Amino acid sequence: MFNRKILVLGVIFLLNFCFAQIIWAGFGISPPYVKNENLGHGSYYEKKITLVRGDPIEDWKIEIIVNVPGADDWISVDKGEEFIMPEGAQQVPMIISVNVPKDAKFGRYTGTIRVKTAPVRPPEAGTVSILLGGQIDVNLNVQKEIFDFNVRGVKVSDLEEGDKRWIFYFPGIIKFSMQIENLGNIKAAPSKVLFDIYDEKEKELLETIETTKMNKVNPFEINWVIAELKTKLKAGSYYAQYKIFKKDEVVSQGRIHLSILSKGAITDYQRATMLDLGLKDKLIILFGILAILGLIVFIVFKIIRIFWKK
Repeated sequence: MFNRKILVLGVIFLLNFCFAQIIWAGFGISPPYVKNENLGHGSYYEKKITLVRGDPIEDWKIEIIVNVPGADDWISVDKGEEFIMPEGAQQVPMIISVNVPKDAKFGRYTGTIRVKTAPVRPPEAGTVSILLGGQIDVNLNVQKEIFDFNVRGVKVSDLEEGDKRWIFYFPGIIKFSMQIENLGNIKAAPSKVLFDIYDEKEKELLETIETTKMNKVNPFEINWVIAELKTKLKAGSYYAQYKIFKKDEVVSQGRIHLSILSKGAITDYQRATMLDLGLKDKLIILFGILAILGLIVFIVFKIIRIFWKK
């Protein structure tokens, strides 16, 4: 009797399996976390999350539920709290943004972002829908100012040799580009870039130049920083040993080829301006301007005295 009941249940299960259409809704989240250890007051951080499903045969409604105590209002999704994962789309990216208030308390904020799925259309008769969701873990740490970066790559552009205009020498400008990944919560750039330039055979050190002036990268972004270094070297082929500094620490160094071309060789080349002149030339210009102003004041004073006497 017992075996007969088992047999009947087994037959019923097989019949249901054969005649009912089963929709398997496989679902995943990559990566399943939003983490940042270096947030600060006023920081803005973005994380790209991809929703993945197995068989995109219908529209899905996606619902986002944020539960991060103390930081719910900081977190938003570019697609909104509810959106459609359309039919045919196996992967749908979304951007989770974290906007830390300027008066936020320092400390760690943890929680979750729940992702719920549901079909836009109700299942047809004889159809079984297996619906899945997922969870994104959130771990945010708000700290005081953090200055940190990685150097992901470097490149240098060809340049023209310097030239003399009037009595002044305008140097060649080496544009050294560095791809910087800002890991801190404030704008960042290398503290200093130094070049030791050698001849083509790398036997003789010809010039050592450095700069501390360059653009900065916003927190948590990856972008190019350009350091402009002034050189007096003539047209030719050279090699430079570069050093990139983070405060007083050398964080990246290497060897790079430097090609200096003759004047006029590069179309639309932006040559040095008055601002790029050396200190000696700048002092000459300054004293010249002061002398002219002094002469103008002297002449005006003389004219006033002449008319005053009359």
